[in-house]
Amino acid sequence: NGGTDLDLLNVGLNDAASKATAAFEDVVARKKQALHLGQTGMLLNKDKKMTSMLKFHAYEPALVVSDGGNTVSLWDIDTAKRVSSFRNGSSKARNTSMTWINEMSSSLLMMGTDDGTIRVYDGLIEESGGISRSTPELATAFVAAPDLDVGKRGGSGLVTEWQQFSGRLLAGGSSKTIHCWDLEAERCRATFESNLGSCVTTLTTAWDYTSSDLQSKNRGYSGIGPDIFIAGYGNGSLKVYDIRAKVGPVSDLVGSSGSTDHHNSGNTMTRRSRRPPKLMQYAEHSSWIVNTAFTGFGGRYEICSGSVAGDIRFFDLRIPESIRTLDVQRSPMTALACHPGIPFFATGSHAQFIKILSMDGDTLQVIRYHEEIAGQRMGPVSCLAFHPHRPLLAAGATDEIISLYSPK
Repeated sequence: NGGTDLDLLNVGLNDAASKATAAFEDVVARKKQALHLGQTGMLLNKDKKMTSMLKFHAYEPALVVSDGGNTVSLWDIDTAKRVSSFRNGSSKARNTSMTWINEMSSSLLMMGTDDGTIRVYDGLIEESGGISRSTPELATAFVAAPDLDVGKRGGSGLVTEWQQFSGRLLAGGSSKTIHCWDLEAERCRATFESNLGSCVTTLTTAWDYTSSDLQSKNRGYSGIGPDIFIAGYGNGSLKVYDIRAKVGPVSDLVGSSGSTDHHNSGNTMTRRSRRPPKLMQYAEHSSWIVNTAFTGFGGRYEICSGSVAGDIRFFDLRIPESIRTLDVQRSPMTALACHPGIPFFATGSHAQFIKILSMDGDTLQVIRYHEEIAGQRMGPVSCLAFHPHRPLLAAGATDEIISLYSPK
C-alpha cells in the first residue's frame, strides 16, 4: 500500500506540474500574440529617395528622420505631418549618426556627419513640452573624430553613442580611434585604439534604464557597468572597452564589511586599486555588424548583435564566446532594432520584409506589404527604430514611405 500511495503522489505531482507548465506556456503565447503589430501610420517624406535613420523622442510625439544625404525632418506622429525640415551642415556631408539628448528637460538633437563633425540643434521641442513649429537653431558644433577618413568608400562615417547619465559622448567610425568626450567640460577625456583594421559600425553602452514602466519603484540605471561599452566593426568583430582604463586607475570602493556598494554610507570607505580587467573581443560574426544593443530582461545582462549575414548573437561579457545564436534570415540583414523595455526585436532586409522576433528566437510575424496601400509591397528596408517606452516601431526604406507599426 505504501508503494501505491507513493506512485499516486508522484502521478499527482507530475500532473500538477504539467498543468502549471501548460498554463505558463498559454500566458506566454497570449502575451506574444498581444505584441502583433499592425500598420497604424504612414509618413510620406516627399522628394526623398530613401530614409537612412529614425529616432523617436521618448516623451513627445516626435520622430526625427534623416534621408540618405544631409536633410533632417521632424514629424508629428499623432498627425502624420512634417513639422519642419533643415539641412545639417555642408551639402557634401552625409548624416551618419543621430540622437536626442536631455529629453526629460531641454531637448536637443545631436547630429553627426561623415566628415567627423557633431552639430547640436535647439528649438525642436518647446520648453513647456510639445513640438515646436519654429526653425531649429544650431546651438554648438565641434569635430568629434578629427582622424576620421573622410569620404572613405564603404566606410561607416561618424558613429556615436550618447551617455545621458554621464554626459559623455563616444565617437568613432571610419577611423583608427574611438574618442570619449565630456560635453559638460567640453574636452576629450580618453582615446582608444581599435587595432582591428576595420571601421567601427556601432557603439553601445552596457548600462541602461532598468524599466520603461513609469510606475515602477525600481527605476534607475543598471547593467554591466556605466564605463563599459562595446564596439561593432565592419569585419564582424566585437570589442569591449572600459573607459576607466584610460581616464584613471581602475579601483573598487570597499567598506569595512567587505561591501562594494558605492553608496553604502554606513561603512568607512577605502579605495583599493586593482589591475584593469581583461576585456573580451569576439570574432564570431562573419560580416558587417548592423547594430548592437544592451538587454537586461530577466536579470540577464547581455549584448545582442546582428550582422549583414543574417545572424543574431547574444553575449555575456564575462564569457569568451556567445551564449546563443539565432539565424533569423537568409537574405542580407540591413536593419536591426531591439526594444529596450519589451523582450522582442525587429530585423529588416533588402528583400523587402520586416521580421519581428522574441528574444528566444520565436518569429512573431513577418511584414511584407503596406496595409494602407492595398497590394503594395514595402521597399527594401534601410532602417528600423523602436519607441523607448511604447510598442511602436518605425521603418524606413529606399523610397519616400516611413511606416509606423503598433498593436491594434
